Amino acid sequence: MHASAPVSGAASPRFPVTLARSLRGRTRTVRALLAAALLAVAPMALAGPYQVYGNQYAWVNNFNDPNNVIQGTFHSGSTPSMTVTFNFPNASLYGYPAILRGSHYGFNPTSDRTFPRQVSALRSLPATFAYSSGGSNLGGDFAYDLFFRWDSTVSSSAIPQTEVMIWGGHNSYPIGTLTASNVISAGGYTFDLWEGMNSAAGYYVYTFIPHNTAGQPTLPSNGNLNIDIKPFLTWLHNHRAQDGRFSNAMYLHVVEAGFEVVRGNGWAWIQANIGAN
Repeated sequence: MHASAPVSGAASPRFPVTLARSLRGRTRTVRALLAAALLAVAPMALAGPYQVYGNQYAWVNNFNDPNNVIQGTFHSGSTPSMTVTFNFPNASLYGYPAILRGSHYGFNPTSDRTFPRQVSALRSLPATFAYSSGGSNLGGDFAYDLFFRWDSTVSSSAIPQTEVMIWGGHNSYPIGTLTASNVISAGGYTFDLWEGMNSAAGYYVYTFIPHNTAGQPTLPSNGNLNIDIKPFLTWLHNHRAQDGRFSNAMYLHVVEAGFEVVRGNGWAWIQANIGAN
């Protein structure tokens, strides 16, 4: 999640934090304002195009890009993939092009109804995610994003009650503060946990990021994050359920794998496959 200026219309609340440590306080305040603005708007208000790939879909979610600077090309084949181009000299959060499985604020153009599903009923969430990027002055994060509710209501008005992110390559800061280090290893990384309340949006955010990478200066040009997501949720249940913000009783509504476009003149390619057992 990152930060950006408020907008009058948007697709859905996605708001990372700042790229520079000196900007963190200011951008978190701005992010809260953006959250309030986005929650008042239907999820598809400024959404870009999408393409269905069986039980998943690729979506150019350009919710804070009214001029459609972010352009997407969907690739052929059975595995969802796309390339997006963009040109933003100033840091903000302009969109989150992603591969999705499930309902994003009530939006699901596929016939797949795997989600919502109670976390306790999930044995595994195997996911593969490959990415690359190129250009100048690039900023953002390649990340999984999951939204949860305490019920299975699917509606544009049924906003998330908890968000969980798992970051791969990035040059950003998660929302909140670092609360635990080296909590879980997967996909060739060992992850730290950051967490905090998005008070304007009304839900708590847990973000797993590769150890000691918060605020690193350069966005990696390529990478992958091939993991089973379920152990991350099990860790949260075992270590955070007592806080009342997450447990295996919650319903997972959507799993997404994408790139938060924050700044730069360039491109990003993503390919993902999201399973559920």
